[in-house]
Amino acid sequence: MRANLKYFLKEHYPMIGILAASLIVSVSMGTYQNWDSTLEFEAATNTANLGFPYLSTGFMINQPPVGFYLDALVFKAFGLSYVNGVGFMTFFGLASVVLLYALGNLLYGKATGLAAAALFSLNPWHVFMSRMFLIDNQFLFFGLLCLIVGDIAVRKGSEKLILISGAIFAVALLTKLFSVFLLVPLVLFYFTQRQTGFKLTLKRVLLFLVPSLVLHAVWYGGFANQHFFGVYFPTDFIHPVLVTNPSSIFWLTLMTDSAGWLILVATSLSLVLSFSFRKHLAGFFKVDLVCAATIAVVLGLNSLLVFAFGLIVPYVSVFKYSYITLPFFCLLAASLIKKSALMVNFGNLGNIRLKAVLLATGLVLLAGTVIENALYLNQYLTHTLVAFDVDSSTYYPFNLFSPHIDGLYFQAVLSVALFLIALSLVPSMKPLFGKFRKNS
Repeated sequence: MRANLKYFLKEHYPMIGILAASLIVSVSMGTYQNWDSTLEFEAATNTANLGFPYLSTGFMINQPPVGFYLDALVFKAFGLSYVNGVGFMTFFGLASVVLLYALGNLLYGKATGLAAAALFSLNPWHVFMSRMFLIDNQFLFFGLLCLIVGDIAVRKGSEKLILISGAIFAVALLTKLFSVFLLVPLVLFYFTQRQTGFKLTLKRVLLFLVPSLVLHAVWYGGFANQHFFGVYFPTDFIHPVLVTNPSSIFWLTLMTDSAGWLILVATSLSLVLSFSFRKHLAGFFKVDLVCAATIAVVLGLNSLLVFAFGLIVPYVSVFKYSYITLPFFCLLAASLIKKSALMVNFGNLGNIRLKAVLLATGLVLLAGTVIENALYLNQYLTHTLVAFDVDSSTYYPFNLFSPHIDGLYFQAVLSVALFLIALSLVPSMKPLFGKFRKNS
């Protein structure tokens, strides 16, 4: 047991530093709330007190129930308060940082997994979601866990793991319907890893889907006493107010507001390298396709709901609608480092100066993205109202309310967090520099 623990710590101790950085930033921020979080807290409160996620209207909230029942357990154990609820969400936020490291390690390798976790841990989008009472934190946790088990199931051809992945997907789907987007990377894992000998049979499809069908039938057909397909027509889709003249770049505005410009630059460059040097980066190309396709499907459907159907909620709440894309942006951006390092070994790529520029660009973009995240967080915390815009003139943004936090104190916290992240990433960067010195 001691030997296993010692080996585990030796292999993954850098992740502990990144997790510590994420933790001290989160607990130093206080709690945030908006209309959505207030509504969900009411549903969780009534779940704890009455057994069902009722709202003041007397009807149950138009969200799947798993998250609210988990919240109710926490309230029963530690007391019913908004602070305790947000603390529970922060736990899922921190756990998602660890799971993204595990997923990145599985798909791209350890260095990329660490870098992706570092980008994700201080990303304002993720940090603020982790300091509000929103079930999005729970659904993202179950979603990442489902992808990890699902990818391993495809690699090993294990029907047992397929069933486990399906069960986790069922929990994720009964936490938030956005989990349906997980089917995109899961299906692509199959098509991009067919060389493993994995075959998609009817039995395996049923093993994956049956847990979801059973849980939905039990809840919506039994306990909730609702029409089975009723949940698929939430008020977001039947809202009486429609959006007029939406901004054509509303989700890009949200991305730059919440995740920063540099992660978009890093993601774009990472994809350009992958497509331009497909032969040299064959190990990355297929995984990049999975990440890029998932982002494209989620943002594309979000845009369809806005531009084709004029739905206002997917427009003003794109912060929540597109949250599942953030881990895939982080993975693509983080993979740029290893791609740059591998290209140093390409004999036909050019002279050593060009190779140095490629490696330096990757490192600068990674460091710049983390620093930009810290600057964004510090900037946002100077106000008691944080607004993630989609449209600066007509529609209200995704607003968060919080007590004012002392700027000097938080700057010190961010400095410590940046130091911990830098210290954690150094071990994974050493081999990259070693390859460059050898080739120079």
